[in-house]
Amino acid sequence: MTSYELPFTPEELSESDSSMAPLAGLQILELSTYVAGPSCGVALAQLGADVIRIDPVGGATDIRRLPLDKNGDSLYWAGLNKAKRSIEINTNSPAGRDLVYELLVASGSNGGILLTNSVGQEWLSYENLRMHREDLIEIHIEGRSDGKPAVDYTINCEVGLPVITGPPELNHPVNHVLPAWDLLTGLHAAIGVLSADRRRMRTGKGQFIAVSLADVAVATMGHLGFLSDVSLNGRDRLRDGNYLYGSFGCDFRSRDGRQVMIVALTERQWQNLIKLTGAGEVISALERTIGVDLTAEEVRYQYREVLVGLFRPWFEQRGFDEIAKALDENRVLWGPYRSVEGLVNNASSILNLSPIMDSVERSGVGNYLSPRGVLRHGDWAGIPSKESHYLGQDTRQILGDVLHLEGATIDELQREGIIGGDR
Repeated sequence: MTSYELPFTPEELSESDSSMAPLAGLQILELSTYVAGPSCGVALAQLGADVIRIDPVGGATDIRRLPLDKNGDSLYWAGLNKAKRSIEINTNSPAGRDLVYELLVASGSNGGILLTNSVGQEWLSYENLRMHREDLIEIHIEGRSDGKPAVDYTINCEVGLPVITGPPELNHPVNHVLPAWDLLTGLHAAIGVLSADRRRMRTGKGQFIAVSLADVAVATMGHLGFLSDVSLNGRDRLRDGNYLYGSFGCDFRSRDGRQVMIVALTERQWQNLIKLTGAGEVISALERTIGVDLTAEEVRYQYREVLVGLFRPWFEQRGFDEIAKALDENRVLWGPYRSVEGLVNNASSILNLSPIMDSVERSGVGNYLSPRGVLRHGDWAGIPSKESHYLGQDTRQILGDVLHLEGATIDELQREGIIGGDR
């Protein structure tokens, strides 16, 4: 296991550093599950917002999602709820719902913000919530904008990407491993929170914002030219393995069986690759023979299989270490293929060279790596990663600090099953 040298230690951060966080003072209630909503919440929390995750007593459906630690607790849940406070409320009960309303009202001018992906919950409708707080901001994450249920994996199969993922010889779709639409939707929801809050500061008015995974997916396909290519050119993207569409990029295998990805987007990168592999004369002869100019990206893509065949022997004749050294020295754009284990345990991986990673101790389990926010501010070190709060850990504190409830009142709510919190 690699030893992790942090750019600074948590002890070096003073209380004033927390107050310098960009979103310090902003309070958000998060009533959502799985990836999209929680990823929005964690992004805002890592920028200093007070994000309070509301779970039903005993936890929502994602409380036990894999992977688990050796104590049976979800590492997935902990990762998507870091830097948040956790409260358990029985929202099936009128008294529990009243607590949510009161939290929205009591949070002051920097609060009154609800992030949710609830479906069919009339008590969480914008019209109902506005009766409790006129300037309410509600961000609602949907599967599809037509109201039908959907998750990342049912959206992804519709946009066409699984059909063009994988080697050309496959005759079946390949689903993605990364929940990309969930994560992009979460970031769009975070932008929605900040844009609505800024508008409220100017006008005093709240706002309802809806964002769906389906809309994010088709918008992304549009931004990247997939849709217009079909509409204007009548082309459907083909499955092309590890070739980089529209430019030159492909994977190569070393003599000792390691694989690297090579990309030549710019003219300089292309010339550096030619110089390194000694293929200049052959490529010049190819250009003369077939009458093309391979300095053009789209032409390199058109003749990608021929070019890969020219470059492949250089890689196959060398070991990985020699290849890596030569690629770096010749400023060729490349990256090594790794397993997730290799990402964690290899000292030269992008993880172990990243300044955002902290080593965190998980009670009864051991040390693990946890990321801070990815925005690196010039005058703020970021919120240090800590062990994620367990389910309901902050229930009593939140009810006391935000709603100013007495201990005896909180005890009674717990006895009646309206709140959880003890573990």
